[in-house]
Amino acid sequence: MRPPAPPTVVMPSERVVVLLSCALSALGSGLLVATHALWPDLRSRARRLLLFLSLADLLSAASYFYGVLQDFSGPSWDCVLQGALSTFANTSSFFWTVAIALYLYLSIVHAARGPQYDHLFCTFHVVSWGVPLAITVAAVSLKKIGYDASDVSVGWCWIDLEAEDRALWMLLTGKLWELLAYVTLPVIYILIKKHINRAGIGNTFQGGANCIMFVFCTRTVRTRLFSLCCCCCSSQPSTESPAGPPEVLASSKIGDCQESRRTPVELPST
Repeated sequence: MRPPAPPTVVMPSERVVVLLSCALSALGSGLLVATHALWPDLRSRARRLLLFLSLADLLSAASYFYGVLQDFSGPSWDCVLQGALSTFANTSSFFWTVAIALYLYLSIVHAARGPQYDHLFCTFHVVSWGVPLAITVAAVSLKKIGYDASDVSVGWCWIDLEAEDRALWMLLTGKLWELLAYVTLPVIYILIKKHINRAGIGNTFQGGANCIMFVFCTRTVRTRLFSLCCCCCSSQPSTESPAGPPEVLASSKIGDCQESRRTPVELPST
């Protein structure tokens, strides 16, 4: 058995940058998962797809963080485990990214909404979890994942450089799906853009469209805005105010405002 390839020197500054990037990615993914868990009224179909993408990104960031922190110097069981987890999570992330773009295309261009399109989500799950899992299991079973001496990574394990068909497995375990995503995503979003332009909505209403989608169509934000408007209206001086000490009237209005903020009016969800 040949000795392991000498590792490529990774500068400490490079490790710090990678670790920081992994930490920020994990933090962002964790916040997305937390908002989905804390606020049930925000669990739309598109946000559910974003949840699964966030879970894949969270696992990917954690595996990369461990690989860089461990600083592998040769083949080991945890090197294979880390390489397998990062391969599965990274490949799944590409599939979920394309799934979100495809869902937006079908929803906007073809108006694919309602329970009759629930089979789309089943297909997304089968493809986005199943295909990466099958590829990862095959790579581990054939002993293709292992120590790569940081020649094709920055401190973590991926495809074993001793494998004769390593270029093929590098494509299957990530690079092929990455390239397909880079080609597919712009095409899908260009088609969505063309459809939006044909509808009369262009660049001049981007801010308004975002406000409608993420403010007025979100019940939690809408309820809080309504409560705030009620507080502002109640604080305005009335033209026919009953006689009485001004201090009593002011304290009564402040109490009403605070009560309104504590108990927001529930509006019907869109």
